[in-house]
Amino acid sequence: MNKAKLIFRSLNIIWIIIGIFVVVILATSTKGHPPGIIFAPIAIVIWIFGHVLLWISHKLAIKGEQLAGIKVKEGSSWPITLVLLAIFLGAVCIFGLFGIILKIMFEHNWQSKLPTMLVFWFPPSVCFVGILLRKSWSRIMAGSGFIVAAMFLIYQMIESLIHSHKHSALEWLAAIVVLVICLFLGQHILRSSRFREFYSK
Repeated sequence: MNKAKLIFRSLNIIWIIIGIFVVVILATSTKGHPPGIIFAPIAIVIWIFGHVLLWISHKLAIKGEQLAGIKVKEGSSWPITLVLLAIFLGAVCIFGLFGIILKIMFEHNWQSKLPTMLVFWFPPSVCFVGILLRKSWSRIMAGSGFIVAAMFLIYQMIESLIHSHKHSALEWLAAIVVLVICLFLGQHILRSSRFREFYSK
């Protein structure tokens, strides 16, 4: 089975399990104000919409294979790091879109928050689509994004030291781990020959 098809089939199964779990919890919850059961129809709509987005993503991945004219063997064209990156960006894209829709539906002052939400949602979503379509700019965009995130984290760490902000050893350790991961992923995405093969034409 093609790796991309297997990935999207697995994601659909995971989404089914999540949807059933959430709907059952909401449907059996009669306490609170308003009771959770009122939100069950919304959860079902989101669940269906999620499957539609996964189906569209799969079609984009197929289109990307056709555009790239695959030069690598079937099943080996998706490096594991790229699979994880696509899943991460896809989750940001889908859940970010749901968040924006829910804000618009249930918050009165959503207009003031919309620009900020779009700033954080749009770039990873565009990058996600670019990866599925095997556009070389998406590799540069993703790799540069991790490098920029690492630089921003370094700036925050230096600012904390200058202003003597108190942080626990665990918080510093977590920040250092995230920094190392961002730097590693950034340079790996930009320099990996496997990634370049993925975009071969």
